[in-house]
Amino acid sequence: MTAVEYEHPIRRVRDEIATVVDRAKDHGAITYVTRNGERVAAVVPLPVADRGTRPVDRTAVDSHGKPLRPAPSALGGRFTWDVNGPTQPEVEWTRAGLEALHAQLTTATAETVALLGIVGQALAAVSDRHLGTVQELLDSIERRFVVPEVALSEAVEVYDELNRPDDALCVTCREPISTFYGHEGWQHYRMALNKHGINATEIYQPDDEHTPEPTFVPRTRRAFADGKVVRPYDDPAAPAAEEE
Repeated sequence: MTAVEYEHPIRRVRDEIATVVDRAKDHGAITYVTRNGERVAAVVPLPVADRGTRPVDRTAVDSHGKPLRPAPSALGGRFTWDVNGPTQPEVEWTRAGLEALHAQLTTATAETVALLGIVGQALAAVSDRHLGTVQELLDSIERRFVVPEVALSEAVEVYDELNRPDDALCVTCREPISTFYGHEGWQHYRMALNKHGINATEIYQPDDEHTPEPTFVPRTRRAFADGKVVRPYDDPAAPAAEEE
């Protein structure tokens, strides 16, 4: 347990960083850094910061090592609306995705606060001209960057999956169409081997040269498992594994 908590604006913490760090080191105090009255960061005792370190493959945990929330999971697939609106499977999928996004961002935030505490100690060491201590603190940070980096990467993947548009098909031929950089309007496309033998997107003109007009069909959504997007190669049997 910490002995006491403080709350200071950023400018005051900057001017008194050595004192702030000494309070954390010697008295176990946490100093919350505020901007316009809102807490935005904290300088914490090193044992508290160390408790925030956890393996990459775990979800966000509290200071006692307990998960902040269960890792959400939901089946993927194609979801269509009925007369009452979105069906229950789509609602559950969307909620699981949002909870996964929340958990990943919580992990990134918690780890960033711990990193800020170490950087605060490094700033204090500079003020005291202890550059050797600064290097030691920087060395201790290196391994800790992994957790927020991974959490943010997985948060982006979850966000992209939640925000992907539905599939567009041509009204005339029912083949896939899309818009592409450097091309005006909708274009027919297909996957084909290029000159390097790699399966790539190919834009083509249909034989009857009809103009593509879109109609939209529900996309295949990838499943969520343990707060992450299930990739096809992770689970070939997943309902959403047919598309990337």
